[in-house]
Amino acid sequence: MAPDKDPNFPPDLDIHPLESATSDADARFDSAAQEDAIKTYGIAGRIWEASHAMLAYLDPSSPLEFDPPPPTSSTSPGGLPPITAVELGSGTGFVAARVAEWIHPERDLLIATDLPDVCEMLETNLRACSAVRVRPLAWGSREHVSSIADELGLSVDSPSRRQLTHVLCSDLIYFPALLAPLLRSLLHLTSPPLVDDTCPSPASVVLSYKMRSLAKETPFWNAFGLWFEFTPVLARRRPSLDTESVVLAPVEEWSRFSPGDDLDETLVIVATRRPDSISWKIPEDDIALLAGAGAYGTESSKSDDQFERLLLLGMDV
Repeated sequence: MAPDKDPNFPPDLDIHPLESATSDADARFDSAAQEDAIKTYGIAGRIWEASHAMLAYLDPSSPLEFDPPPPTSSTSPGGLPPITAVELGSGTGFVAARVAEWIHPERDLLIATDLPDVCEMLETNLRACSAVRVRPLAWGSREHVSSIADELGLSVDSPSRRQLTHVLCSDLIYFPALLAPLLRSLLHLTSPPLVDDTCPSPASVVLSYKMRSLAKETPFWNAFGLWFEFTPVLARRRPSLDTESVVLAPVEEWSRFSPGDDLDETLVIVATRRPDSISWKIPEDDIALLAGAGAYGTESSKSDDQFERLLLLGMDV
């Protein structure tokens, strides 16, 4: 694919590595590695800020407790359903590599995906992660979703079925031209043949999101909310024992989880498909999808105000 047609190489691309103690501690993802990857893979070669929010939420050693709790808080072997997660837009594999350390390869599976030409970088960076599979998934491609579902047994009619439990999205809501394809892939992953009437629930979608241009990003949320119910992740410090007084410290109030400083507009959102929406027809046209066509079984334009209400409430509950 020519760089001028590749979404990872938009016009006037001018980005630099994200420097952080977390990424620079690993040679696969340090500043030098990102610099080289950006030259070859463009946007996909950089680690983006909201990936750290995703990892902070999924880290099982976090001093915080979360509502809703992350899937990695319940991965101890025995009795619990296995995790089967698809990560969209995996890029360098930075998030997938960390998550692979927190899940159990004998029962859990993480499928890291990106454009076909980016999968070469993913394969290199994730080859030591036994719980991870790398597969191509261009946003909006039903064929790529079907291929993954057939190969890994995610369809409801697979003889040895694995139920898809989570879809991870780190810092993917940015370019207006990619909003509809991203939403379409989220719908494909939470629709038949991956779910049916016998499925307890479609996969939960976990999105770490950094606001950059609200006017450009709001159309995604207005359309997303028609198909998905969602809530911001809340957090509070875990209750601890005060050894001097031998009493429990006061329990903190829940507040919106937003790692970083007060000016960092980053949050983590957990979403699930609206049950009735499973039977709605997904529009093939991007403009129609973002305009709300197909939602509630009609072709008329419409939008959802969950995200607007969330903003008006200061993103706190």
